[in-house]
Amino acid sequence: MPPTPIYQFVKLGMNLEYLRGIGSTSLVLTSSLTAFPELTENLPAKRFTATKVVAVLKSLLIQLEEMQLQQALAAAAEFRPMLAQIEAYIGQNPGAPEPIVLQDGFANRLVGLAKQVSLALKRELGSQAG
Repeated sequence: MPPTPIYQFVKLGMNLEYLRGIGSTSLVLTSSLTAFPELTENLPAKRFTATKVVAVLKSLLIQLEEMQLQQALAAAAEFRPMLAQIEAYIGQNPGAPEPIVLQDGFANRLVGLAKQVSLALKRELGSQAG
């Protein structure tokens, strides 16, 4: 098997880091950003919408499969039913106003799983290098 391009590892890290940030979606903004409208896109409620989370989860799972990272893929197995739940909710609520934001408990489970996948990935890549 040819060596994995370095950008694949960067993308993997970015996907996992994105998922680890989901826990901040219910933070309440205490300052007005009307003077800085360009900053509103980076607020948790817009940055971590359900549709974006779905895209990142799918990307991460595909990437783990393509890179044949079996331990990390096993750790990520719990993402699949959660992904199905999010997609089902989006599908059942087509007229829901954007953004659809995940509930804290659900988001916290995703964050915990992302941490477990990160640890499994670290162990797996460490064993491959050694």
